[in-house]
Amino acid sequence: MHLFHLIVTSWVHLDDPLEGLKGGGMIPVLHSETRPLRPLPESWVLRSRRTEDIPGVIELMQRVYVEPHGPEAVWPAETLKRHLEVFPEGQLLILDGQGRVIADSTSMLVSAERAMRPHRWSEITERGTLSSHDPKGDAFYGVDLAVDPEFQCIGLAHVLYAARIALAIDKGCKVFVAGARIPGYHLASDLLNAESYLALVERGLIFDPTLSKQLRLGFQLYGLLPNYISDPESKDCAALICMEL
Repeated sequence: MHLFHLIVTSWVHLDDPLEGLKGGGMIPVLHSETRPLRPLPESWVLRSRRTEDIPGVIELMQRVYVEPHGPEAVWPAETLKRHLEVFPEGQLLILDGQGRVIADSTSMLVSAERAMRPHRWSEITERGTLSSHDPKGDAFYGVDLAVDPEFQCIGLAHVLYAARIALAIDKGCKVFVAGARIPGYHLASDLLNAESYLALVERGLIFDPTLSKQLRLGFQLYGLLPNYISDPESKDCAALICMEL
């Protein structure tokens, strides 16, 4: 795909692109561009994950993490139980009117110093077990977020992020940090290195299905995390993003 075509095609998907480029360097998306939070339907529930939810969470992850993701992306019941032992209030989900798990998020606390230095997902999360969780950590770390494909693009991720941010503030965290997927990068990897792709996404010149939305929530881009996790669409990379709280 030609680079110009990639940029133009991506640009038309933006509802509120940046009004021009100011000066040099990369420009963070402003908090004012955050969309209003949509209320959940009356019969839907946002709450902390419970032991009885584990089968539903596994079924959700099986629906979300299909090819090109491998079965290792779906956590076993033992790992999900471990999350509840380590940091129960940090594991949030949304149930629809039939009680089905349609969105889920996993989080932990670590030191800001550790979260902001280069790392891999498996290292900082102890291979997803959250054994590295630090109850006194000043950084809220987003480990995973999954939304049922049937219910995507209706604001469920936004609801979960809002709940996580509120929890992080309640816990006294200074920052919310995550390694953001960049699933649009595989479309541009023949033309751009990962750093250039991030710069164009940050400027609003390329729309990335994950990172662009996170920047609109108020996260800022702090750099590239190479070899972050096995992710063919992101070419195993992630963006280090951070929100000051």
